[in-house]
Amino acid sequence: MADKVPDNVANPSLYRKAKAKAKAKFDVYPSAYANGWMVQEYKRMGGDYKGAKKAEGGAMNKKFDAKKSDLNKDGRISKYERTRGEAIAKSMAQRKSTGGSVYMEPRGCGAMMQSKRKQVRVPRG
Repeated sequence: MADKVPDNVANPSLYRKAKAKAKAKFDVYPSAYANGWMVQEYKRMGGDYKGAKKAEGGAMNKKFDAKKSDLNKDGRISKYERTRGEAIAKSMAQRKSTGGSVYMEPRGCGAMMQSKRKQVRVPRG
């Protein structure tokens, strides 16, 4: 029985080599652990996958207010100001979408010991 190679693999021969290494290394194959190791080994060997890459963060996180980012008010945005503005915009976008952490009234051991206090996620919006 020939080993099947997924359609999104860019280098099938390298993929087969990585799969053979995984079969030799692990007693149980296929398994989630063995497959994860095999994918990492394929990438270490220089393998790649075809198709569209997943968007990292999205375009909304990169938008920032140029006026607010211009710290020295010279009308130009330096590399530092741009990076800082994008980081703030990303943080603000995450904060709006994920909610926040809020301390609840401590009871029991939490009333006396700081380490026992729990934070509870409270959705905003």
